Amino acid sequence: MQARRTIALVSACSVSIEQAIGAVLSSVGGGTVFDVRLKEIEERLVWKVKLVISGQRVKVYVDARSGHVIDAKAEILVNEHFGRGRFTSRDFESSVGT
Repeated sequence: MQARRTIALVSACSVSIEQAIGAVLSSVGGGTVFDVRLKEIEERLVWKVKLVISGQRVKVYVDARSGHVIDAKAEILVNEHFGRGRFTSRDFESSVGT
């Protein structure tokens, strides 16, 4: 049953996993991707891309039909203050235009 659902979700995508990763990396300026999943969130098909940027784990959501970045959130705060390569989740979210 899970395999059928996965196939149906992938078939409904206009954006490949490679395109989603490319959109994320160009949007945030780099990082190391460690997990990508196709999800249906509130009846919207999205790629959830997890990556590490400057010591923080970040989740970025990409619309699987248009390829646009729709949300980005830091999962773990390394430092509450701006420092060399560090940011808070609020600072990160505003830096990617969400």
